[in-house]
Amino acid sequence: MDTAITPQFIGSIALMRHPEEGEKRWMTLWNSKRNQFEMVTALRLENDTYRECLDRELAWKLELQRGKEYLISSMARLHIEQELTLPGDEIPAFYAIEFYVVDPYGKPSFAKLDKREDLHWLTTHEILAGFGPEDRAVDPRLVYLINKFELISPYS
Repeated sequence: MDTAITPQFIGSIALMRHPEEGEKRWMTLWNSKRNQFEMVTALRLENDTYRECLDRELAWKLELQRGKEYLISSMARLHIEQELTLPGDEIPAFYAIEFYVVDPYGKPSFAKLDKREDLHWLTTHEILAGFGPEDRAVDPRLVYLINKFELISPYS
């Protein structure tokens, strides 16, 4: 599924840290349709928890084994339930989002991630500024949320 942070998004977003550089580099996927870097997002289904929907989406989108090749934090870094006006919104919209820190686990998962051409490890500075390599955009809605709620420290 190609999940975007749309108005009235209810779901989760993965803050996947680089296996060797921790919170200095973050996993993004290049979305050629929207011409931007994005983090893995998951829509919350009716009977899912925020964490469960993200677990399912990470396994599917990254082709990693659930419970073996990545670890999702047990607590969300942030839970938002409020009206916001994100870039591109014409009027305020209600958002319910949880952000989870995710760590790839084990050499097989690192190897799988390294083979992906659409996967890019962006620096904290690139994400906070909204531009990755070659001045390619990071999803402006994601950048807004990360900056507004200080989800990633600029000093890491």
